[in-house]
Amino acid sequence: MNAVSPVPVEQITEIADLRREARRWLAETEIPTVPLELEERFNVLRRWQRTLFDAGWMGLGWSREAGGRGLTARHQQVFSEELARAHAPAPIGLIGLDVVGPSIHRYGSPEQRSRFLPPLLAGEDIWCQGFSEPSAGSDLASLRTRALRHGDKYVVNGQKVWTSWGNQASWCALLCRTDPDAEPKHAGISYLIVDMSSPGITVRPLVQMTGDAEFCEVFFDNVEVPVGNLVGKENDGWRIALDTLSQERGYYAMRRQVEIGWGVEKTIDGLRGTSPESTTNRRISTAIGESHVALRVLDAQIRRTVQRLIDEEGPHPLDSIDKLVLNDAEQVVGRALADLLGPFRLDTESQPLGLNAAQLIHDHYFSRAASIYGGTSQIQRNIVAERLLGLPRS
Repeated sequence: MNAVSPVPVEQITEIADLRREARRWLAETEIPTVPLELEERFNVLRRWQRTLFDAGWMGLGWSREAGGRGLTARHQQVFSEELARAHAPAPIGLIGLDVVGPSIHRYGSPEQRSRFLPPLLAGEDIWCQGFSEPSAGSDLASLRTRALRHGDKYVVNGQKVWTSWGNQASWCALLCRTDPDAEPKHAGISYLIVDMSSPGITVRPLVQMTGDAEFCEVFFDNVEVPVGNLVGKENDGWRIALDTLSQERGYYAMRRQVEIGWGVEKTIDGLRGTSPESTTNRRISTAIGESHVALRVLDAQIRRTVQRLIDEEGPHPLDSIDKLVLNDAEQVVGRALADLLGPFRLDTESQPLGLNAAQLIHDHYFSRAASIYGGTSQIQRNIVAERLLGLPRS
């Protein structure tokens, strides 16, 4: 993969300069073609992340101590916009980059930041998030996975589920109960960094409706975790978990906007190349119009979110609005583009109107999870109602 070195970071601080340099670099760098098959896709995007890291484009808003470039969330958003403009994919390690990493950056010890964050940015280490459980999905305060301290280590027992990339991950950000008698329940939870190669961990991939086995269930059977892998203080994991979920609903939304927009533009390019009537076909114009409206709404929301990230406001009920708007955008676009296929949506080997039926159906199916992962839409609406609108709980 041909990579071009960027201008030194000291010379790029202004937004316009960064946009110009990003556009030049992307124009001169080979953009990878992303396959549909999960394993191949993972490997291609991991190599792409390394290319971005080596060129200095990873962690734009992270401190230099953590391997980043010491800029802001706005700089990161601009680069994400240029990725979309160049039809370039986002890197693979989004759970580490946009969900777990920022919380370690904020709450981790200096040793944890220097040990875990640079390889996370480079794509050397893939991360997963051990939050949800079979009996504690959106109600994280009810989690049952236990971590008992014995000297200089914790011993972990329990089960997690819906763990994206659990079978590929080197590390897991794990929520576990360290004080079973704490009241309220969330007061007895801690945040541990767990080596996924530790004895006692069993990972079982779960096949999704897309055909991918990206989600996993993970079992912990007397897994030993060094006390030095505790992020923050013992029993203070709930506060850090809220920060992690806030990052997921902010930074992750920024990246998903790029991926969704990239899919729309790729679809439009296909239509232009093979369908002269595409500009007058009502079904096509409706689908593309709905997609663009959804993306513009998401863009407007994300611009507000970026300012909150720059101001470092921390977790806020507005994060739930980010999540709801992203949910709608993913599902509106996924359905609209799949509808373009008409009767061909049952034939994933076809290329009607120059469209990749298999990719569009895959993306449509994947979009159905948007209103579940990261906290269900029902939970987000409750948060908005109670914490933003001041409505009663019942």
